[in-house]
This record gives sequence, structure tokens and C-alpha cells, in this order.
Amino acid sequence: MKKPKQLKYNTKDIATIYDDQALDYAGFAKGDFSWDYIEKPLLDRVFSLPYAPHNPSVLDAGCGVGRTLKYLVNRGIPRTKITGLDISQKMLSLAKKEVPGIKTVQANVVDFETKDKFDFIICIHVLHYLNNKDYKHALRNFYKLLNPRGLLFIMSTHPMRTVRHDLAEYFKRSWIEDRTPWGATNPLYLRPVCDFVNETIRAGLTLKSLEEPSIPVSAKKIDPVKYLKYTCCPSRIGVVAQR
Repeated sequence: MKKPKQLKYNTKDIATIYDDQALDYAGFAKGDFSWDYIEKPLLDRVFSLPYAPHNPSVLDAGCGVGRTLKYLVNRGIPRTKITGLDISQKMLSLAKKEVPGIKTVQANVVDFETKDKFDFIICIHVLHYLNNKDYKHALRNFYKLLNPRGLLFIMSTHPMRTVRHDLAEYFKRSWIEDRTPWGATNPLYLRPVCDFVNETIRAGLTLKSLEEPSIPVSAKKIDPVKYLKYTCCPSRIGVVAQR
């Protein structure tokens, strides 16, 4: 019997992939249903938490084309207190055009070093591009980059969504190839929910909440097809943790 293909990727591969897809992703991101009805509302909720830092210095770890950077500016956070980090130079070039005047750095979240410390680290749709070793290193690095009482917010594709057609793969803990909403087939590292929780705690952070955001029924009138797509199973998982 022929053995299944063993997938293996590293951060250099991910940087190349997103350099190639930067323009396609930017086009998708401007009208993204999941941002409007999942990611952004959850970000709003995290910012409203009683222990969320006031007027924070923020690291957007995996800022992509600048969507979250723009969100932060619109919340009234001074541009001088925001840093955008991404491994893709082309993504960063688009982010600089979208939100000028913000410090951006091309680096890997796993080993990014700076003298700066942050009150708030946001990491959306990034950590599912890291294998287990790099995932653990990234969380420990976030711990080092946070100020005392600083907050970490992680959001990724929910593993139940990824394996919804074959639940036997839920505990796979390996690379798979997943179809993106902008039409590409990209690598994604599959890990169960318990890894999101346990590795955060092992990194020294205090888990404040585990989020599985739902979509308001009102969104069904906006786009019934996408509403069904994102409500057929858990779509996103969010982790809020504090140093």
C-alpha cells in the first residue's frame, strides 16, 4: 500500500506563500464576512474586559496587510504605541500603505526580539502556521514580550471546523493542506483545543478565557450563504491570557 504523503513546512515556506498571495489576500480581507461578524466583535469584547489594559502599547503579531492595525487606530490607540509584525515582506508593504505611520517589523513570531515591552499582544490567524515546537516557542516569546499584567489574545481557525468532514483527524497534530477563502491551498498545522489551553498555561501565562464566538442571527440577512458556512460548526477559537 502506498504511504500517504508526509507534509512538512517551516516559517520560510509560509513567508514565501504569503508573499505570493499578498494581493489576493488583501482583496479578500476588505470584504471579509468572518472579520465583520466573528473576529472584530470578539476583539471588541476583549478590549472591553475589566482587566484589559487602558491605552495600551500593542504588538500585532502577524499583522498581514494591516486590517487589525487599522482597527487599533480606529479605536483611538496612538500610532506611536502600535507595532506591526509579520514574516511576509509583501504583506508588510501593503500594511504600510493601508495604515501609514506605524512601526512595522519583518520577523518571525517564534524568535522576534526587541527592547520594547507590550501591554497587549494580538495574534490572529498566525499560530496555525507553526508546528508544535515553534508554537510552544512563540507562546514563551509572547510571555517575554509582555509587560507584567499584559494581555495576550490569540485567535485561530477552530480545529473542529478544519476536520468537520472527518472527525477522526481531530487529534492528528500534524500538517494538512487547507483550502483558503481567497482560493489558495495552504498548509495548516492541526492541533486540538486542549493544546491551545495547555500550552498557554505552560508558557507561564494565566488563562483568562477560552472563546468560541458565534455569529448573530442578523448576519443571515447580509449573506445567508456565508452565514451557513460559518455557523455549521465552531469556526474560530480565541484564547485570552495574562502575564
